[in-house]
Amino acid sequence: MRAHWVLNLVLAFIWCLLQQKLTVSEFVIGAVLGYIIIYLHRSVLDDRKAERRTLSFKEYVVYLVRIVRYTLVFLYEVLKANIDVVKIVLSPKLNMTPGIIAYKMDVKTDAGITLLANSITLTPGTLSVDISEDRTTLYIHALHIEDAEDLKKSIHDSLEKYSKEILG
Repeated sequence: MRAHWVLNLVLAFIWCLLQQKLTVSEFVIGAVLGYIIIYLHRSVLDDRKAERRTLSFKEYVVYLVRIVRYTLVFLYEVLKANIDVVKIVLSPKLNMTPGIIAYKMDVKTDAGITLLANSITLTPGTLSVDISEDRTTLYIHALHIEDAEDLKKSIHDSLEKYSKEILG
């Protein structure tokens, strides 16, 4: 159930971006269209293991705050990565040490893994390449790796921490 709310909010924001207007009316239209999309794809999105219950207003507000916090963290990471990529591209000597790291994830749900992998891919200079068969390790290509452990810690303390709060 939580993933459907998150997905609906994301779809509403995407609608606003496509319309190039962040107004209440456009957000509501996006939310209605998002609900229709979710309804049409409910057989794919239905998680039979998930607990079925209605969210209280307080729980909904808590999830909304978590989503906003995740969005701000994600935007900060994208901005920081953009600056790093610009430094690499504009430097006279390409100072890159590309590589692939194996990142052990704490996120367990399919939705959480998808959110984390897509967030990493959307961050400039990094790309989610593969996931292990046991769904515990995400393989990530990075444009510049000074220290693999620092990169893993950075992912754990930002994107994974907050995506786990939203989608487990």
